[in-house]
Amino acid sequence: MAVALMAIMGTSHTILKENAMSVDQAISDITSLPLEDQILVIQAVWDNMPSQAGTAITDGQRAELDRRLAAYRENTETALTESQLHAQIRDARS
Repeated sequence: MAVALMAIMGTSHTILKENAMSVDQAISDITSLPLEDQILVIQAVWDNMPSQAGTAITDGQRAELDRRLAAYRENTETALTESQLHAQIRDARS
């Protein structure tokens, strides 16, 4: 398992090559762990991601965000509180 964790968290892809482990194999190894250990792996991977990773948005995404912000500003009463949002999610799941 240590090799799988190193493969996912390593700063270079060479760890995978040196240990002849594919990303699919690493994922398979990790998903066979107990849930609590899987969560620890996810947290470790997340904590090791560069802060700028995934922050760029497309022009289309920016336009959608602008549209949603404008819609909210036109009618702020349609916004949900955090507890209302959680309640809607719980209701949808049951």
